[in-house]
Amino acid sequence: MTNSNTLNIADAPASAKSESTVRSVYGMLKNSILIAVREPVLLKLSIVGFVLVALYSALFFLGILAFPNLSGHPCHTLDEFNAFYYDIAKDSRRLFWFIICVLPFQFLGTFLTNFVLMAQDSEIVRVWNGQKPDFKRGWRTTMKHIKAISTWSELTMPINGMWIVSMCIVIPVLTRDDTLNPFKMFWRSVVLLKNVWKEFLLGFAGMLVILYWLVSMLIGSGVIFRLISTGCPPFLAWCLLALAVSVSLIGFCFAALVCNCYLCGQYIKASEGVEPTPEADADSVEFA
Repeated sequence: MTNSNTLNIADAPASAKSESTVRSVYGMLKNSILIAVREPVLLKLSIVGFVLVALYSALFFLGILAFPNLSGHPCHTLDEFNAFYYDIAKDSRRLFWFIICVLPFQFLGTFLTNFVLMAQDSEIVRVWNGQKPDFKRGWRTTMKHIKAISTWSELTMPINGMWIVSMCIVIPVLTRDDTLNPFKMFWRSVVLLKNVWKEFLLGFAGMLVILYWLVSMLIGSGVIFRLISTGCPPFLAWCLLALAVSVSLIGFCFAALVCNCYLCGQYIKASEGVEPTPEADADSVEFA
C-alpha cells in the first residue's frame, strides 16, 4: 500500500490483472460486507451522516413550504402551492431572484453530503489498508479537506444528483489528494476509473442486488407493521412504528456503507495496482 499523502496520477500503476473479473468483483463485494459487519464505527459514521443530511433535507423542504407565506402569498392547499411556484417559473425576474435565494441553501446541502461522505470514506480507506477505524478521526480528516470539499461542492451544487458522482469517484480520491481545482479532482477520478471500469460496472450490478434486498426488506417490514399495528393499542402501535423506522434506517445505512466500502476498495485497486483485502497489514497510512 502506498504511504503517499498525494496521489500522482501520472505515476499511478495500471490496474491489477485478475484471473476473473467476476471473481474479483465477488471477492471485493464479500469483503465490503465483512468490513461493514465487523466495523460498527463505520456503520455509526454512516448513520450519523444520513441523519444529518436527512435533517437538513427536511428543513429545506419546510423552507420551500414556508416561502410563500414569508413572501406574503400564503398557500393552504397543494393546488395553491403549485400555482405559486408556477407563477414564479413564468416570471423570469422572479425566477432569477428565487434561484439566487435557493443557491446558498443548495450549496450547503451539497457541501454537507460531501462532508459526511468524506468522513466515512477516509476511515473506509484506512480499514482497507489494515487499520482500525476511529469515529472522531473521520471528522478530523474531513476538516483538513474542507477547502477541497467546498470547491467541489461549488461546482456540483447547481446539478441535482451530482452527489452520486461524489460518492462514486471523487470523494475517495480526495481522501489522499489536496487539490482545490474541482475539474482536476474530476479528471483524476476519471483517469483512475478507467483502470477498473469493468469491476466498477459489475459492482454496480451487485449494489443493485443489495438495494433490491433493502427495498424488499422495507416493503416486508411495512406490511408486517401494518398487520400487527391494526390490532394494537395506539401507544404500542407508535412504538412498533419507531422500531420499524429504526430498523429501516439501519438497513439503509448498512447498504450504503457496503456500497461505499466497495467503491473505496476499487479506488485503492485503481491507484495502487493491488487488490486490497481488509486483512492486509497496516502500513500506518497517513492522510493529508
